[in-house]
Amino acid sequence: MDALLQSLFVWAVTLTAYSDPGYLPKLSAVTQEALSSTLCGGNYCTAVAYYDTDTETIFYDKRMALASDHAARGFVLHEMVHFLQHKNGVMETTDTSCERRIELEREAYRVQQFFLKAHKMDTLQVDLAVAVLPSLCAEQQE
Repeated sequence: MDALLQSLFVWAVTLTAYSDPGYLPKLSAVTQEALSSTLCGGNYCTAVAYYDTDTETIFYDKRMALASDHAARGFVLHEMVHFLQHKNGVMETTDTSCERRIELEREAYRVQQFFLKAHKMDTLQVDLAVAVLPSLCAEQQE
C-alpha cells in the first residue's frame, strides 16, 4: 500500500504544484457506516473518502479495491490534494467561506478528473459533482 500511496502523492504534487511536506498522510480503511457517521451526521450518504486535518489521515471506504481500481484510487488522490492544501496553508480549518471551500474542492476534482482520464476511466461522476458545487453556496444563503 505504501507504493500506491507514494504513486498517488506524486500525481498530487505534480498536478497541483504544491510543495512536498516531506511525508505522506496516513491512510485508513473504514466502514461505510463510519464515513456516514462522520460526514453525514449518522444518516446514510454516498461519501467514500475524506481527509481529516487533525490526524492527517485519509479515511476511505474499506469496500474500495485500491489495489486494482483506478476509480477508487481517484478518490484517494482527491483527498491527497486536500492533504497538500492543508500542509501548504491554503486550507483553513476554521471560518473558511463557502466559496473558498468550493474552490478547494474544484481543484481536488480537477486532479481526480485528470487522473481518471489518464487511465481511460469515465469521469461522469466527478463531472456531476463539479457541476453541483456552486449550488452548495446558494443553499447556504437561503
